Amino acid sequence: MSSGRTKLDGFDGLRALAALTVLTYHVALSRGFSPAGSLAPLLWELKGGVAIFFVISGALLYLPYARAIRDGADLPGWRAYARRRGVRILPAYWIALTAVALGPFNAGIFGPDAGTYYGLSQIYNPQTLFGGLQVAWSLCVEVTFYAFLPVFAWLVARGAGRRSGGDRGQRVQLMWIAGAGLASLLLRAALAASPTGAVHGSGATLMTSLPGLLDWFALGMALAVLRAELEAGRASRSVATVLGRRSWLCVALGFAAFMAGVPAQHADVFLPWYGFATHVAVGLGSGLLVLAVITAGDGGPIKWPLRVLRSPVAAWVGTISYGIYLWHFPVLELLDQVWIPTPSSTVLTDALVLVGVTAGALGLGAASFYLVERPARRLLRRLESRTRLPGRPGQNDETVQPGLDSLNSTGVAVDHLA
Repeated sequence: MSSGRTKLDGFDGLRALAALTVLTYHVALSRGFSPAGSLAPLLWELKGGVAIFFVISGALLYLPYARAIRDGADLPGWRAYARRRGVRILPAYWIALTAVALGPFNAGIFGPDAGTYYGLSQIYNPQTLFGGLQVAWSLCVEVTFYAFLPVFAWLVARGAGRRSGGDRGQRVQLMWIAGAGLASLLLRAALAASPTGAVHGSGATLMTSLPGLLDWFALGMALAVLRAELEAGRASRSVATVLGRRSWLCVALGFAAFMAGVPAQHADVFLPWYGFATHVAVGLGSGLLVLAVITAGDGGPIKWPLRVLRSPVAAWVGTISYGIYLWHFPVLELLDQVWIPTPSSTVLTDALVLVGVTAGALGLGAASFYLVERPARRLLRRLESRTRLPGRPGQNDETVQPGLDSLNSTGVAVDHLA
């Protein structure tokens, strides 16, 4: 069976969009625009860029597993996967966290909770949730997903059978993925005060962790299955593929879904604590944007939305988006404290802050990528080639960014946050 693999272009552009929307939201929040006013609900929705990072992570990280299950082949080796995920996320994060700890932020990182922050586990304690590098909550979720994914894929592969392939492999994967996503949604529905009410109280911590946000990753994983089927010459007439190839319509519907979540918001709520209706709208909008990219290259001309996402500028900004995600909030805090404090806010000063934060985040994001992230990955590749560390031959990291690789992902790059 021919894999029919083609390069997936456009994901860096999506990461750029996600990172810059999160950055803009934080500037608006800091300068007093998002708490009130007629534009406030629209500004609140910008934090949904983190959801885009999560869907991207689900799609690109699950894709090698989807291919293996489709072909009845061995799954990618978990050791190499774990090493590459760690190198992708941790060095740049640790440097940014240390800079915040040593800088004029009063972050209180070097204390009894230092291990919590450096170990990306602060989301499980309400006292540390917003401590340290504030945007790192999404990286905590990403790292949990990284650990969950190989186990989940192994269970799916066992359910599909060693040599199932074909339609059975696709059906089994989608059933498991749908089950995981539905369980996450049902959990949110049970903990939310109402279909539009936010999650508070004891359920808030659970909603900030992977169980409360797994449906967004699951959406990306389902799109990875679609991509694997397209590479095998199947699913070209499915509804999702037909929609995805009309990229202008897919993008328009994606933004419409984001806007549909606006009326259901009653305040500027922390993203993981959104009520059921807005949470679903943000996830659907993110999924539609990723759908437009993941089906590209399999038929028809490249329409204008994808041309924009594939442009050199968008691709470069997306490449450094993890660093943008990590550094934009410290830059914003410095500008607020030292250069243009919020009490002196005017249209001109607010515009200057947005420009200053964007420029600072781009500069530090580029430094993070060229001086930390890329050298760390190159070092790992050299070590793997010299010592032949265990892992599957031909494995590809897909240059996933959390969170922003994403918040990404990270997180992710991850690359993301809110």
